[in-house]
Order: sequence, then structure tokens, then C-alpha cells
Amino acid sequence: MIDTMQTTCPSCHAVFRVKPDQLDAHAGKVRCGKCAYVFNAYETLVTPIETVSLMAPPEDDFMDELEDEAALDQAEISEIYVHDVRPMTISEQMTATFPIPTDDQIEREAEAINREIAASAHPELIEEVDDTPKSGLHITPELHEKLNDLQLQLSTQEKRTRWRGVVWGAGIAVLCLLLAGQSVYFLRSQLAAYYPESKTALTSLCRLLHCKIELLANADLIKLDSSELQSAPERPGGVILNASLRNLAPYRQAYPSLELTLTDSTNQTLARRQFTPADYLPPKIKPESGMPSQDELPIKLTLELVGLEAVGYKLLVFYP
Repeated sequence: MIDTMQTTCPSCHAVFRVKPDQLDAHAGKVRCGKCAYVFNAYETLVTPIETVSLMAPPEDDFMDELEDEAALDQAEISEIYVHDVRPMTISEQMTATFPIPTDDQIEREAEAINREIAASAHPELIEEVDDTPKSGLHITPELHEKLNDLQLQLSTQEKRTRWRGVVWGAGIAVLCLLLAGQSVYFLRSQLAAYYPESKTALTSLCRLLHCKIELLANADLIKLDSSELQSAPERPGGVILNASLRNLAPYRQAYPSLELTLTDSTNQTLARRQFTPADYLPPKIKPESGMPSQDELPIKLTLELVGLEAVGYKLLVFYP
């Protein structure tokens, strides 16, 4: 079994002896007694070199002298390099620090790597200068011209990209305006109905585009509140139709048309007639003005029934 081994500090290259049981107890980690550097002793063990002589054994006096010189050398080495060498404790292992390269070292290594890459890529354009301490590269006129051309290309490409973005933005803005204008054109009647304050501007726009704003017409929102068909006492063979219409829409609508159907006792159709707003509206109300929201309109029509024995009737509201 080996009692002691020799190891070398990788920082200051000091050589000292350590015991295997001490290394095993601390996983090989030790602190140098000369420079206080922490390292793994197993990785820097020194293997003694044994030499075999092919010559005749020397005399005993000569061997004694060699042993004395070797002992003296070993004593000097031990005295010079061994300074309180001890294994590291667990707390020291947790707080151990290792040398960190400085910014200057990192910069020099990065400069050397860049110089090797540039030299391997363009060896004919780069000349190494040994007597210049600040830079290890010399840019030739050919390389300088290529760099200028590359910079010009990048600048031109950047300008083209910028103008392309401006053109695309302007095109998108124009398309949005066209879409908005198209929507206003086709929905002009709905906009005028729901937003009456915009009707003046829409009317001016329609004069330029030769269009017109029409009233909305939704028969489902026109309610027939009541209707009655009775004979006219002052006119033989005549009847009077009384009805009431109401606009349930939240906006002004066009006046609807009416359809009156007369039936007999078997509910068969005897006669049918349609009435436009001009037929049942009073003279003071114009059909193009439209029926106001929530407005109720009474209707009274006098009809002549000649040769018809009508028993019942049907009254419908519709838009042609």
C-alpha cells in the first residue's frame, strides 16, 4: 500500500506530498499551501519515473553519495514547496473560489478567435501584423471596397423595405375607405332610419351619386289594431271600412298597402281589392313622409257593393 503520493498545484506548480486516506475522505480536494488554490489532487498526481541501468552496478561508495544527494534534494523540495498542506473541510468546499478570467483576457481570446475565422475565410485579403499591439488584422483596400459595397446594398434594401411598408399602408388605408364608402352607399336607408341626424349628409351624398334614400318597410312591425266593415245607412249598397294601423318600429316606416277580401257564407272569395297609401291617407298627409314611430293612424273607406252578397271579410297589411 502506498503511504504518500505526490501532486502538483496547477496554479503555482508547487509539488507536495499527500496521503491517500486524506484524499479519499475529501474526494481528492485540497488547498495549496503556497497560493491557496483549491484543486483536485487526483488529477495532478506525479508518477515517479524509475530508471533501469544496463551498466554494471556502481561501487557502494558511489551509491552512498547518490543516496545522500537524493536525500538532500528531497529535503530541499520539501522545505521549499510544502507549506501547511491540509485537506479541505466541507465548509471550505462549499465556499471554494476558483480563478475567473479577467475582461482583458476574454477580449484577447475573442480577438484571436475572430482573427482565425477571418483568416480562414479570406486568407488573401487579410494580412497579420505582428508589430501592432492594438489590432492583429490589417484591412486591405479590396476588403474595404467590399465592405462599402455591402453597406450600400444594405442601405438600399432598407430604403426599399421602408417604402414598401409605406405603399402597403397607404393601399390598406384606401381599401378601408372604399369599404366604408361602399357600406354607407348600400346601407344609406338603414343609416338614415336609425340615425336621423345623418339624413342631411346622406341626402347630399345621394345627390352626387344619383341615388335616393328610401323609407324602411317591415310589415311585421305594422300592427292592425282594429277593423270593422259595416253598411252605410245613407248609401244603399254601400259599406264603410274602419281600421286602425300602428307603427311598432323605433324608426319611421313607409305607409303600407291594404288588401280587402270579401267572402260569402261558405268563406269563399267574392271580391278582392288593394288600397295604396294614397287611397286611405287624408289629404294633409303625404305618403312619402312616412309613418312615425309608435304612431297610430285611423282609416275610413267607403265602398260600393253592387250585386255582392258578402257575409265576411279579410283585411291584410303588406308592402308590394
